[in-house]
Amino acid sequence: MQMKKYWICIAVFLLCFSGIHSAKAATTEFGSKTSFTLEGNAKEFHIENPGAVAADDYFLGYKFTIMNNSSCGLSMKLQRMALNGNFYTLSSKNYSGSWLNLSAQDKKSIDPYHKYRILVESSSNVCGPAYIKGLYGVEYYHFD
Repeated sequence: MQMKKYWICIAVFLLCFSGIHSAKAATTEFGSKTSFTLEGNAKEFHIENPGAVAADDYFLGYKFTIMNNSSCGLSMKLQRMALNGNFYTLSSKNYSGSWLNLSAQDKKSIDPYHKYRILVESSSNVCGPAYIKGLYGVEYYHFD
């Protein structure tokens, strides 16, 4: 009976520690930098082929600093192009006032074989200029 308990304890011990592996993920940050003044109605950033980089998961997004936006609100949309050429909104956020230190941000999981754009629109034609700088594009995740 003692020997049977001994072998069961060894078997349980080995089963507990076998097959435990660490999982690691590597991320590539948004690849494009921009700095512009939004003086008109809209600004577009097109992302043509995110699937050109092999990865396990893809995220479309931006991290912007918005300055001097006291007069109007801004709408930022993550959009995907359909086969008919129209863009459909995946995510939309509105910003008013200044957003410092890349705090205006959004990110959405995407399919790699579509065309996408990030659309920045002002809420009115009579807005003053807003200064925007930051990062946008696709984040690529690689899992081990």
